[in-house]
Amino acid sequence: MGLRRSMGLGRLAVRHPFVVSAADGTRDRLAVERALRGRRWRPALSPAETGMLVVCGNPGPALAEAIDVVWRDMPEPRVRASVSDLDGVAGAPRPALDLDAGMADRADDRDGLKLDVLHVPLGPVLSYWPAGLRVDLTLQGDVVQSAEATAVDSGGGGTFWTRERQAASRLDSLSRLLHVAGWEAAGERAAVLRDDALNGTADDVLARRFARFARMVGRSRALAWMTRGLVKDRLDGWLGDVGAALEGRPVRPRGTWDETAAVLPVLLEGAELARARLIVASLDPDLGAVADG
Repeated sequence: MGLRRSMGLGRLAVRHPFVVSAADGTRDRLAVERALRGRRWRPALSPAETGMLVVCGNPGPALAEAIDVVWRDMPEPRVRASVSDLDGVAGAPRPALDLDAGMADRADDRDGLKLDVLHVPLGPVLSYWPAGLRVDLTLQGDVVQSAEATAVDSGGGGTFWTRERQAASRLDSLSRLLHVAGWEAAGERAAVLRDDALNGTADDVLARRFARFARMVGRSRALAWMTRGLVKDRLDGWLGDVGAALEGRPVRPRGTWDETAAVLPVLLEGAELARARLIVASLDPDLGAVADG
């Protein structure tokens, strides 16, 4: 079904597409986000909200299979699109989980009570989620008992986030984290700054605008409480990295996938599920830099 025919899906379905990115799809994802923002559309946080699926990049077999599962579960009528298709289109619920939870087992919690144990995968198809990442959780209640991180898709060793794009890279991560934290307006503002950085806005102009943004984020008591501890440290570090990059000062290197895969299970153990999403967003691994095989 073509996109012009998809207008029959209704205004809500078209104006709230569910966007999925492959590990090599960063450039396409940014173009989609700009196109949606230019039309004042918002991406759907769950495939159940919409009849439009936008796929960015070239998914590998595992990610393609997960996308097909989501596609089959989307309400009909539905349309599947790419970034180039958006040119032909006129005119906050909780984030949904890409789940395939098995039957619950039983295990003792710390108080000796028997609680259901659920084996729940997060990703790889999930809103505001690192492309190509799957995290398999073992939950008792909503508390993570154990976790395993897997790169199910990669960009074959190439990354969009080159050294010249360090400020934009950290702003992209900030946008993701702020959206996961529920501060949509700040997440969108970070995305606008990211796009301006990529489009060549002068560093001194961008630095002044970023300074206002950083003060706004830094003064939020609600955000500070929600992201307390590790996540707050990571957020503050990204803010510092952007400022340094715009001023021509050295920026700390981005963590590697191997480092993230090693530390993420440790950080997630004992966290509540909502906190787990914030922790993943605060690490934001770039699987586009992971070599295949």
